[in-house]
Amino acid sequence: MKRWQDIVLPIPDWLNTWAAEISPTLPEVDQRMAAVIDLARINVQHGGGPFAAAVFDQTSGELIAPGVNWVVPGKSSLLHAEVMALALAEQTLGSYELASYGSFELVTSAEPCCQCLGVLQWTGIASIVCGARSEDVEAIGFDEGQRAADWVQGLQRRGISVTREVMRAQAIEVLQSYRGEIYNSRLLTKP
Repeated sequence: MKRWQDIVLPIPDWLNTWAAEISPTLPEVDQRMAAVIDLARINVQHGGGPFAAAVFDQTSGELIAPGVNWVVPGKSSLLHAEVMALALAEQTLGSYELASYGSFELVTSAEPCCQCLGVLQWTGIASIVCGARSEDVEAIGFDEGQRAADWVQGLQRRGISVTREVMRAQAIEVLQSYRGEIYNSRLLTKP
């Protein structure tokens, strides 16, 4: 009989070093996005996907938790950058409801795929800031899944503000430099 184990998020060793080396507070949105894009670039160098995200205190700009796309090295489709950043933020703050502890912002190097979009709706995030657009991600071969055409308005109806295309060109550079595995690309079918 099989015995199931706890699910553990594999955190790359270098991620804590990266977090310790950046400023503990990044008050401007461009500073936060620059850090996240840098994190995506470093993640690619370490064998991860070309995506990164981080949860910040919206008022102070304090880094609460970073996340990187670790799908291939971690052997799990759950290990998207947004999912990792949100899960680490929840663990750091000790609650699945981030809004109980303040106002938090998710900064992500690319717009959320259908999985990440679903997850972030339940976390209590107050805002999301995105770099590259979904079509930029799909242009290099990734499948973003099915999302409602009005996903931005859907988040706004839930009280989550959305800012798009912050440092989009820099985020696209990371995507276009990626030479790793495009996972689940065979599932993408276009009419």
